[in-house]
Amino acid sequence: MARGRVDARRRDSRARIAHLLCELIVRFKSIGAQNGEIFDFPVTQEQLADATGLTSVHTNRTLQSLRRDGLIQLTARSLTVLDWEGLRAIGDFDELYLHHET
Repeated sequence: MARGRVDARRRDSRARIAHLLCELIVRFKSIGAQNGEIFDFPVTQEQLADATGLTSVHTNRTLQSLRRDGLIQLTARSLTVLDWEGLRAIGDFDELYLHHET
């Protein structure tokens, strides 16, 4: 099993959200959907909740926590990564499992 491919149910909410954001960021970079470290992000909190198996309320609190810790800025349509290494560490993210060049 590749590092970073841990069953999502074994991650806490911060790790689940951080891992998903990291994966989306790598995928966005691969298609050029970025401006520096700012990404077009038309994903709702409800969609993030569905993707991570969390409630919308818990997702909101978790995103607030990531913002408060200076890892991300999230607006209605964009995501700014303020601390990539910190976000990767929280999500235990290793892009090698995506099987494409980064």
